[in-house]
Amino acid sequence: MLPTAHTGVPMAFKDMREFLALLEKDGQLKQVDVPLDGRRETNELQALMHHVCSQDGPALMLNKVDAINTEGVPILFNPFGTRERTAMTIGFRDWRAAKLHHSEVLADPARWHAPKVIDKAGAPCKEVIIRGDEVSLDKQLPHVWFGKEGPAYITNAMTFSKDPETGGRNCGWYRFTQFLDATHPQGGSYKPERAKTDLAAFYWWNPPFSDIGRHTFKASQMGKRLEVAIAGVCDPALHLASATGVPYNVDETAFAGGLRGSPVEMVRCETVDLEVPAHAEWVLEGEVCSDEIETIGWHSNPVGYYDRVQALPIVRIKCLTRRRKPIWHATMEMVPPFDHNYMALLPVEGEVLSDLRKKIPEVHDVAVTPNMCYVVQLSVDGWRKPHPNFGKYVIHAVWGSAGRWGRTAKLVIVVGPDVDPYDLKQVEWAMMTRWQPAKDSIVQPDGIPMILDPSCEKSAQFGAFRSDQMGIDATIKIPERFTEYPEVSQADPAAVAAVAKKLAGIL
Repeated sequence: MLPTAHTGVPMAFKDMREFLALLEKDGQLKQVDVPLDGRRETNELQALMHHVCSQDGPALMLNKVDAINTEGVPILFNPFGTRERTAMTIGFRDWRAAKLHHSEVLADPARWHAPKVIDKAGAPCKEVIIRGDEVSLDKQLPHVWFGKEGPAYITNAMTFSKDPETGGRNCGWYRFTQFLDATHPQGGSYKPERAKTDLAAFYWWNPPFSDIGRHTFKASQMGKRLEVAIAGVCDPALHLASATGVPYNVDETAFAGGLRGSPVEMVRCETVDLEVPAHAEWVLEGEVCSDEIETIGWHSNPVGYYDRVQALPIVRIKCLTRRRKPIWHATMEMVPPFDHNYMALLPVEGEVLSDLRKKIPEVHDVAVTPNMCYVVQLSVDGWRKPHPNFGKYVIHAVWGSAGRWGRTAKLVIVVGPDVDPYDLKQVEWAMMTRWQPAKDSIVQPDGIPMILDPSCEKSAQFGAFRSDQMGIDATIKIPERFTEYPEVSQADPAAVAAVAKKLAGIL
């Protein structure tokens, strides 16, 4: 029985296909048989991404993309492209309800479900197994291009790895460079064997900005190569969990089980000591060669710029398993909005909200814009604030929050309960009427950067190294500066609704 999205109770999709079936039944997935160009330099897919996402358009199944190795493999496009569809991945339609569920489950590991390992005979990702010398990624994986990107990128995959010392599992959503028909950003060339067995992995390990970075760094210090398994197009709750900054050595698959309300089914790999989602569309098994660094580019990033050069470690693939008729999900990051923009924002908001609420009960909500501006809404303001400069206290709490994302907040704005944090017009109004730049701001010159921010100093891997950060306290300055504040002149929402109903036939 196919589950249906609702409000208040998590739901478990067995795999991405069940989620897509719900979207299609709901009119939010369209089959597209129009031929589309997915080749390097002539592709139409960036234009399509902009067109469909700028209109909050539907998910698409592109059945006739002309690229490399795509014949017979449908290309899933824009499945997470609205706040509603992202909320639906864990059983909700309302964005805030989904976020509250995410933040509450994240805060309560008692609600998590450890994964269940099943026999490979029942694992669809094992229907086709290709090992050793038979592996040839240049012939066995789709290669789809977007915009002016130099290589084709794998954008739908989660990496599973273990801490080389403790054995703790990590699951993170990272992208990979494919080398077939790739352009070298500095005018060089790639060895032919790169296209057959190698991927360049977006693992920031020097310094390690993520858990896979820590694993890679530890393995390199021990003189070992880190085993990894890369699983593509899985249960959407697992994709959501993999984008969340859970504590180090805590298993994202168990958190995903909490989000979906039941354990994730996993299966053992063929050539590495790891487990992967049994219902993935495809899996790559290999090891990280951190002693082999490759220069890649251009790459389009989530803040809307092309990274011209990046230096990334190689992952060497020694086994490929997949379904007999797999689906491939291709997407691009660019000036927001884009396909997985909201899929990235929900765990950021949920992660920060979960941590702040543990410490500061007056935090009502956290909204993050598509361009990563953080807006914290309090349930109190003015005389009801616990102490003077409470807004500044909250700003520091965001930068000191647990998880991966709060510490990278370049701009944090704190507002009161009468300001909708999702409405930037209201946020701007609060700033212009409740904020004095010199008195009500915090500037931090050596903050943690968002790794792909082009305005920052760069590391040896050409990732952002450090960033200035700014906090804006846009709450009412009672008692900091005043004993009373002018009353807000605003229409009552009930009166607005009443007059709208009265004039419905005219307006």
